[in-house]
Amino acid sequence: MFKNILIIKHGALGDLIQITGPLKSIRTKYPNSKITLLTDKKFIFFTKNIIFVNEIIYESRSSPLRIDLWIVSLLKIISRNYDLIIDLQNSDRTSIYYFFTKIFNFKLIWSGNRHGGKFKYSFSEENKLPIKDRIINQLKLIDIDSSDKPEIDWMIKNNVNEFPSNDFIILLPGSSPKHKHKRWPAENFAEIAIILKEKNIDTVILGQSSSEGEEIKKIKSLSPATIDYSNKDLSFLATMASKAIGAIANDTGPTFIVAAVGCPVTWLLSSHTNPKITQLVGSKVNTLKKEDIREISVEEVKNNLALRH
Repeated sequence: MFKNILIIKHGALGDLIQITGPLKSIRTKYPNSKITLLTDKKFIFFTKNIIFVNEIIYESRSSPLRIDLWIVSLLKIISRNYDLIIDLQNSDRTSIYYFFTKIFNFKLIWSGNRHGGKFKYSFSEENKLPIKDRIINQLKLIDIDSSDKPEIDWMIKNNVNEFPSNDFIILLPGSSPKHKHKRWPAENFAEIAIILKEKNIDTVILGQSSSEGEEIKKIKSLSPATIDYSNKDLSFLATMASKAIGAIANDTGPTFIVAAVGCPVTWLLSSHTNPKITQLVGSKVNTLKKEDIREISVEEVKNNLALRH
């Protein structure tokens, strides 16, 4: 029915990981259609390898005052003459895209919560649901049955040979630089790493020194036996997670990758994350949440570790 489809989802990283399942479902429904993803260029390190789309249009989520950048994206959308646009972002920006695109392409079918969209649905009730469930419900309106399971097995590589000799647990001590209040203290990560080493379980740090270098350095200084695999790409993370017996992680995009490949996760949260809305989909997730993430004790983490059996 639809030959030329645009899907809009800007981010964040965790959200983009969660839509890989829906992207696969859309591809299954329309195997011969051209499918394009419109997303934020800062996530190119992940989206460039997504196998379910034919093309990716990148834009910058710049200041609302940068009207010129908005116009560039809008012209790209209009010029490609899409049959169907699936707006999974449902933002003020995409409402502007909807308004102007419909002027030039009145036959366009728009799926989203924009007024006048053929497959419009209301956010009044949907906002109470987990993000993944909102997407599933939205796709049902265009006759697409979708799973909430992320589809990122394509990220796992066969040429990685850097696995520790012992059972190992991944440590993800970072978060967005804008949300450092979501970071469990580095000294606590180091302390749990020492406890695990006494049980002959290795720990591996994964993250980027550019954004969480201070935490990585502190963990290594307090727990020298912890293996530092910082600055590796996301495929390396996915591959390591596919073999790890567990992970201890903050609320950060890479955590969604770890969970998606079936690695059990001990998820550490502050009051800034609602796990009922931002759900982590995986084989096993133990969630520990306090008003202030620093209130989560090492003892609590030790007693609530999510591990493979």
